[in-house]
Amino acid sequence: MANPAQNPLFKHFRQPAIYLKLPSLGAYWPDSAIDMPATGEIPIYPMTVRDEITLKTPDALMNGEGMATTIQSCCPSIKDPWKIPACDLDAILIGIRLASYGSDMDIESTCPDCREKNDNVVNLRVLLDSLPPPIYDSLHIDDLTFTLKPQAFETMNNASIMLFEQEKLIDTITNSTISDEEKKKQFNQIMPKLTDLNVMSLVNSIESITLDDGTAVVEQKYIKEFIDNCDRKIFVAVKEKIENNNKANKLPPLSIACEHCNKNYSTDLNFEASSFFA
Repeated sequence: MANPAQNPLFKHFRQPAIYLKLPSLGAYWPDSAIDMPATGEIPIYPMTVRDEITLKTPDALMNGEGMATTIQSCCPSIKDPWKIPACDLDAILIGIRLASYGSDMDIESTCPDCREKNDNVVNLRVLLDSLPPPIYDSLHIDDLTFTLKPQAFETMNNASIMLFEQEKLIDTITNSTISDEEKKKQFNQIMPKLTDLNVMSLVNSIESITLDDGTAVVEQKYIKEFIDNCDRKIFVAVKEKIENNNKANKLPPLSIACEHCNKNYSTDLNFEASSFFA
């Protein structure tokens, strides 16, 4: 590959538009997944035309490859975008949008009271500043300590694909003309897959389980085997703790004043790539 520095146009190549301090400050990242600058801030470049086209390709969006490719293009410090912790993903996507199109972003929402649509402008720089530092509290149950962590982009993406496929299959079976007995048989084949999906969501959110003698179990296969065979109360407690952590680390909803009925309401920012980067 030619050295770009030899190109007379090299100085006109795109340059970093912003420098982003990750909410996690680099925690929860595998060492090989990011090359963290000494400043603690990663440079973010504007998207290229190739990136924009990639984000409009249905297959690339569906399997997550388009998002991963765009992140690597715009954030060269990130060596493996599939390993991005969930707590940093929103900040990175907002950073790329900000670097590419500026701080103002138009959003449309519907007022839950009068059902009228409202058009507003969100300042992405202010939004970035509002992102909370991630908190993943541990959980103590009997003589076990669960150390929790954010899921990686790869595991979240794989789970989303599997859930979409199973929901599509359920819809197909529901609307088919096969007998009720055959429908029941096919539904019974789907349910274990959905159950396993819920189990793996917990497993992928557990860093380790420590016994009262100090032994820390970190192997995923052993953690999964435990979750498959533990008491229901433990499963429910771990699930609730993970859900509470995820809520605490989520981007705060946007506050909107309806221009039609003057009532205030909240709405979440949509990170669907096809619309967020439109």
